[in-house]
Amino acid sequence: MDAGRYDDAIKTLLLARELVSREPTICNTLGSLLLHVGKPQDAIVWFETALALEPDCIQAVSGLGMAYQGSGDFGRALRCGERAIAAQPDDAVSWYRQGFVLLELGRSIEALASLDRAISLKSDYKLAFGKRAEVIESLGKVPEAMQAALRSCHMSPEDVTSWSRLGDLLQKYRDFDKAIAAYDKGLSRCPEDFSCFFNKALALDALGRFGDALVTAQRALRVEPDNREALILCGKLELKLEHPAVAHACFQTVAEMGVVRNHPAATKPAKFRALLLFSPEAGNTPYEDLIRDSCFDADVLFALRHYRNDPQDCSDQVDVVVNLVSETDFGLDVMASAIDLADSLHRPVVNHPRLMLATDRESISRRLSGVEDAVMPATTRIEAKDLRRRVRDGDMNAFPLIVRHAGKHGGDMMELAGDADTLSRFAEEAGERTLYLTDFVNYSSPDGFFRKYRFIFVGDQILPYHLAIGDGWKVHHASTRMAGIEWMRREEEAFLNEPERVFGAKGMAVLDAIRRQIGLDYFGIDCSLDSEGRVVIFEVNASMLVHLHNAGFEYKNPHVIRIKQAFERLLERRAKEYRSSVSAADTFWAKSA
Repeated sequence: MDAGRYDDAIKTLLLARELVSREPTICNTLGSLLLHVGKPQDAIVWFETALALEPDCIQAVSGLGMAYQGSGDFGRALRCGERAIAAQPDDAVSWYRQGFVLLELGRSIEALASLDRAISLKSDYKLAFGKRAEVIESLGKVPEAMQAALRSCHMSPEDVTSWSRLGDLLQKYRDFDKAIAAYDKGLSRCPEDFSCFFNKALALDALGRFGDALVTAQRALRVEPDNREALILCGKLELKLEHPAVAHACFQTVAEMGVVRNHPAATKPAKFRALLLFSPEAGNTPYEDLIRDSCFDADVLFALRHYRNDPQDCSDQVDVVVNLVSETDFGLDVMASAIDLADSLHRPVVNHPRLMLATDRESISRRLSGVEDAVMPATTRIEAKDLRRRVRDGDMNAFPLIVRHAGKHGGDMMELAGDADTLSRFAEEAGERTLYLTDFVNYSSPDGFFRKYRFIFVGDQILPYHLAIGDGWKVHHASTRMAGIEWMRREEEAFLNEPERVFGAKGMAVLDAIRRQIGLDYFGIDCSLDSEGRVVIFEVNASMLVHLHNAGFEYKNPHVIRIKQAFERLLERRAKEYRSSVSAADTFWAKSA
């Protein structure tokens, strides 16, 4: 231990397992060593053994609380912390740990009180001051949080963690230049700090300084060569700099490590385990907010082009697979890998990648062109060079047309072309890229505003997500004036509460026909209503964003939660069906034997 050879120390103690298990002090030592090397689940066993031998051992209680905290079981960690505080109410460390756990449980006000108690007992407690800034931020008190972070930096100017935390706070509120300055302050104190390098790279990326971001991310990677997140960031930046082969090498290194990320259930025990197939080389269903605070454990596995995952890398405990790879425009090779992986796992698959093959814009426009009481504008996929030739040949007459880059969403690289000159200019700027041409439908309402409705389909449910009201044809919720116009927000809230009153029986029947025609387990639609009450379809795919960041639009949150809950129930049903089938098979073979 004194030589820093913790793994060897652990092996030595485990060789004397029977002797160790009779000595509470040595059980605590082994538990602490296991915590130190990042094995909290193994540590739990030894702290519990120590407590069985000596029930009032506060060292074991505190260690057990830290082990539960490290394994994500914050409920049990809290109970251990309460015991530790009851035994030693003047111990600042116990109060700090309690504040940490309470914050993880979302009990920010109680966490703040615990941290204030820790600081009252130890006025120079740097960790408590830093965590206090985090708690204040979670309460939405931005100026006070910034003050607390700055105070922590002034108290500990040589502490790189304080500067890193300040940078993170500045970055969260999009003050990227000041965040970079804070990270640089931290690096001047500790030139090899991974967090400062990594988060500075994120800030540079947010500013569009991709080259500088890549150099910084690579420096982070030199500090921690096997860090998954740094490898992923380097890969993403290489993609933005149009170095796909180098990016693929980064992503493959991560894929070869097996599970990329783990998202534990909010409460233990988890009801089931899901495996999420995700590709950094193609578009995906946004999933972070969709699975946040869920009842299931989720592991993320990469699907990459021309790479075959080993199914043995996946846990035997997986009950259901969720395919997130949703973009086919430039991801057919990725989709082939995802199909191979999904088929090899022999588990129920939500949104099987094979079903994604016919969800590009052109295919969707053909598939939905015959839906009664719907308007599906025709969409054609075309190479930019072919479009330039057609314009030169005078082969483009049906204006206006929406022209956009394939694989782009959110209104990026998209324009309304009212004449051949505009279309030609867009095609020239596109170079060798692939484009989509879509017939324009004027969907403005009688009051002159444009309304775009989004629904999310989960199983057989059709759930409203938002209404965006804009002044022009290109409408996206985040870029509208709705935050400052009350009647728009009230109209959106009314739609969310009673979408049937807006769409009527006919419109809801159209949406259900679309659900059945597409056949995915989970996807979304952006649409509107024309003057005849027909559903005007803009986009249908599984790539639509569902999130809980709705400041100023808090009335949206219950509807987002409803979507999340429906998604959980869908996965839980599939998981139960799988478990039932396995149980029935086991029973059959047992009887046969």
